[in-house]
Amino acid sequence: MKKFTALLSVVILILSLPGYAGTFSGDLVLLPEGCQQTQSRICKLKGMLTYKSSNNGLVWQTDEWKDGNGESGTTDGASIPKWAQPIIGDQYDESYLKAAIVHDHYCYNENQVRTWRDTHRMFYDALIDLGINKVKAKAMYFAVYWKGPKWVNLVPGEYCGFNCIKQAIPSAMRWEGDSYGSEGFDEQLSRVSNIIEKNPEVDLDELEAIARTLDSDSFFYQHGNAYSPSGPKDPKALPAM
Repeated sequence: MKKFTALLSVVILILSLPGYAGTFSGDLVLLPEGCQQTQSRICKLKGMLTYKSSNNGLVWQTDEWKDGNGESGTTDGASIPKWAQPIIGDQYDESYLKAAIVHDHYCYNENQVRTWRDTHRMFYDALIDLGINKVKAKAMYFAVYWKGPKWVNLVPGEYCGFNCIKQAIPSAMRWEGDSYGSEGFDEQLSRVSNIIEKNPEVDLDELEAIARTLDSDSFFYQHGNAYSPSGPKDPKALPAM
């Protein structure tokens, strides 16, 4: 009886844990018609697209395109190098397009309201929720974690008088755009894709560690989600030249 009671308690505990169903809502309509085939391949969203993560229940929502709204409400699909498109698919491949569009939205400067790490991890979760196999999803995740956009909040220091940190550097952000076309990207992505194919259960943390090894001097890997500059001219608070 005691064993049964203990087992029942475990079952009740498991059932009481929060569960999330990964879902997308909103109709995906790209404007103008045929924008995917234009030279720029930039499309506008007719309406909002919403994604709820199955991993943590967070909700992510794009804007619909409006004139004067910056990049919000636009997309260029997923950032897939041409050599990899026969393997992974075209950048407008419908099987993962929704994940790419939501990821795009939160990588635009004006929409970086969550950390770059959380934003890239959301991309992976969305790919899995769309039914993309782990090998492809992990290869795409590695690509965005390694060479995708990154941003870190610059946190002002304590007030210390005229021209001090808090006055000279108000709350700001250091940002770096994507660099998928950088030297060696194709070769490294191919190498890591082979690692994933041999072990589809490779942990995301291991893929992140590979990325950090490849760019060990990166400011964004060396710091968390915020950085406190040592002064107004702290070189680490300035974009890399």
